[in-house]
Amino acid sequence: MQVKNSIYFYPFISSMENNCNTVLIDGPEKILIDPGHKHLWPKLRRQIVDDGINPADIKLVLHTHCHPDHMEAGQVLEADYGATQAMSPQEKEFYDGPGLQFYSWMGLDLPGGNIGRVVEEGKLDLGDKVLELYLTPGHTPGSLCIHWPEEGLLVTGDLIFATSYGRTDFVGGSQSIITDSISKMSTLEGVEFLLPGHGPAIMGTSRVSRNFQYVLGILSE
Repeated sequence: MQVKNSIYFYPFISSMENNCNTVLIDGPEKILIDPGHKHLWPKLRRQIVDDGINPADIKLVLHTHCHPDHMEAGQVLEADYGATQAMSPQEKEFYDGPGLQFYSWMGLDLPGGNIGRVVEEGKLDLGDKVLELYLTPGHTPGSLCIHWPEEGLLVTGDLIFATSYGRTDFVGGSQSIITDSISKMSTLEGVEFLLPGHGPAIMGTSRVSRNFQYVLGILSE
């Protein structure tokens, strides 16, 4: 589903479709954010193709965090198309250690493929556009948010949802830290499209702002 210009949003609909929201940013260097579980990749692939995009042209797969429901299909894009998987260095360290526990907990095979690139907080130059990456720990130690200021886009992974926020009771989580991260993201100006890792998109700057304040209010109780 095209949201605006080069932004495509593939929301979770049912367990037969996918189990997290995926975002694709089109352009000369296409970037796919949070591809979901590998056994559900064929359905996501079909949606991408239906939008007129060749999945073989996706060369960067960016994971907001290392939980399997968000990143497992990255190994398929790497194997089939030569895509590079990327995450923050803090998340890579977590992924190589305690983060692997999530695979055994979910009855999944250990992940294949490689994290071929680590991306630091700051600018991510895609040639025709520059994204801003923010380190937003709390759900996991190295979670990322992706901001495209010129298009008013903010991709939040499992940091914040509509009227809720990411779990902090998993290994690597912290409620006090996620509160700080949400507060940090709430100061961004001009966010028109907040695309979370689960649940509906939040459209409109006033709705985005109200949602941040609502969730911060919950966290302060």
